[in-house]
Amino acid sequence: MLKSLLLLLLALLPNALSYTNVLGTELESCSQPGMARTGFMRDGHCTETNDDRGSHHICIDLSSTSGGNFCSVTGQPNWCESSMGCHEDYSEQCEVEHWCVCQWAFASYIQNAGGCEYIQDIVCEATNMFALTAYEANAPNYEHIRKALECLRSRCDIPTTESVEAHTAVHDNEMQELNSEEVNNVPVIVGGMVLCVVGGLAFGFFAGKKMAKRKAIRVKDNLKVEGENRVI
Repeated sequence: MLKSLLLLLLALLPNALSYTNVLGTELESCSQPGMARTGFMRDGHCTETNDDRGSHHICIDLSSTSGGNFCSVTGQPNWCESSMGCHEDYSEQCEVEHWCVCQWAFASYIQNAGGCEYIQDIVCEATNMFALTAYEANAPNYEHIRKALECLRSRCDIPTTESVEAHTAVHDNEMQELNSEEVNNVPVIVGGMVLCVVGGLAFGFFAGKKMAKRKAIRVKDNLKVEGENRVI
């Protein structure tokens, strides 16, 4: 009996851990070899531990933003032009390129930069369906969310119907979950944006400390070498 139960759990595990993109297919990796590894869980995918109220769901090419630096326009520290652990080898450093950005920051960028055309490359295959469902739930009440929804639909060629339930059955289930969680309110959007900014500040703080530590080590090593040269 126990063996059968374990086998059943193992069979269900892949489905429990799978995610869907805005096209209704399996969510693909946002970052690729040669780029910094992205994702809330740093696994390359735009997922996180609490998707129904999540934020970092939209995969964009940060180098393609022509409306200004994404971080600056959305009020975050400039991690957009930084280097982090590489997608294929986290011990190495690669530049940030394809990145899972906060869905509320994405909407804010479009609003502040002047329109959807200023974000040139959205990686639809790597953009989480939860971004679409969250936008659909909030679009009737917030103009900037409506524009973000229109942008996402336009760039990813998603049917511009009132809902994309016919587009994918998975979306229908996710929409019901979002409605039950009452995401259609101001606190969720404001809270989500605050989390984006706080997360950026936290990253900037720890990245700064790490860089300062490395600099201190280099200075110490240089002084040691200079001392040895003087002795010689």
